[in-house]
Amino acid sequence: MIRARVVSYMEETFLFQFDNDVTETTDLFKAGIMDSFGYIQLMRFIQTTFGITFSKEELLSNVVTTLSGIVATVESKLR
Repeated sequence: MIRARVVSYMEETFLFQFDNDVTETTDLFKAGIMDSFGYIQLMRFIQTTFGITFSKEELLSNVVTTLSGIVATVESKLR
């Protein structure tokens, strides 16, 4: 469920699709899909949707750049 919600949001917001070229391990910043503003939007969506919070330090020092990393981060926060 987490992965599906995040994928849906990202594909609709950033106007791309995960496929053979953009996978769960693709660095979304390096691929030009997401920038820092988009990252903050994504983190805000995650916090609201899943009821979790990130400290300022977590947002700035542990920037997660792949779908698999984002999903793992959300799962760890929900435990």
